[in-house]
Order: sequence, then structure tokens, then C-alpha cells
Amino acid sequence: MNLPLMKPRLLVLFAALLSVSARLAAEDVVVFSMGDFRIVQPWIDLLPADKAQASFLESAGKDLLKPSHFDVAYPLVNPPAWGRIVRPDSTGRLEILRSYPRGFRFAMNMEHMQPNHTYVLCINGRPEHPGNELLPTAVPGHEAERYYDFYTLTTNANGSYRAGFALMLKPGAYNVHFYIKDTSDHKIVLYGLEYFDFTVR
Repeated sequence: MNLPLMKPRLLVLFAALLSVSARLAAEDVVVFSMGDFRIVQPWIDLLPADKAQASFLESAGKDLLKPSHFDVAYPLVNPPAWGRIVRPDSTGRLEILRSYPRGFRFAMNMEHMQPNHTYVLCINGRPEHPGNELLPTAVPGHEAERYYDFYTLTTNANGSYRAGFALMLKPGAYNVHFYIKDTSDHKIVLYGLEYFDFTVR
């Protein structure tokens, strides 16, 4: 038995036992990069080979399994003309921590979206805003502006979704927009009305 690999699993289990009665049902996700993530549960068998990722999973996994208290919340609303409206009553909510070690800690939910459909979560910078240079992908045709499509989710049969997230990011200050995109056409279908700040310690 490889004891060093078992340690994070046991710590996550301990946190889950302490908090299971205090939490509503939701998906909790630690994201390392697009397509590389772990759904947090009382046991995690597939641990990252990368030591920094494994350490982030251990600490963030414990935090995700506890009741969360966020610093600020923002509504997610239908986009203007450059996006696409799924339904007039589509809505969502983003809650964030202003500061988190090694990543961005947040929760989000959305309602009245297309049922059993996939959407992509994105943070988008601007050239003159902090953290833009820390995001991995340049906007085609506007290469100075950068963004990060970091997670693909699936709504439930009612078109709803809620989850807590810990997104591993490069250290620094960020000022970004939050977008939800439809995977079928990459149009923005929900977004935050304002840029918001957070710091990765």
C-alpha cells in the first residue's frame, strides 16, 4: 500500500464526516486545467501525479466539503446582443472568495437553462486589467485579451446546476469577467454584469 497517496483521501473523508449534515447536495470540483479535474467526495482514488496538484486537491477538497462563507455574490444574467438568450427567465449566481491559496474559490448556480445540456465556464480578462496575462488563451483577433475556458458542466433534467469550485491558477491579482458558454455554438448565455477582483496567494 502506498501510504503517501492514501493520506489526502483520509483527510477528505474526515472533513466529509464532520460536515455532511450541514451541506445541501451539490457537485464540488477541484479543477487543475480544462479536462483535468476531480469531483470531490468522501474518497478520491485517482490522485494527481503532480505534487503541487495533489497538495491543492488535499487542501481545497477539505474546504469544499465544509459549509462555505463567501465574501461577495454577483448575479449571472442573460447577455446582450453579442451573446444568446436560452430563455428570458434564465438566471444564475456567482459567489466568490476574494483571496485563496493557489487558486480561485467560488460557487455558482444557474436555473432555467436547457435541460441535460453542456455548458462551459470561463473567466475573461482585458489587456489593461490585472491578471489578464496570467490567463492561458488569447482571444482570436484580439490577442492582447486573454481568457480561460476551464470546466464543462451538464445541467440536470430541470435545466439547473449548482456547484462549488476550487480552480488552480497562477499566483497574482485578477480582475475578470465570468461567462457561461453553450458548447454547441460557443455563444455566451449567462454572464456577470461587472468585472470582479480576487487574489491567488
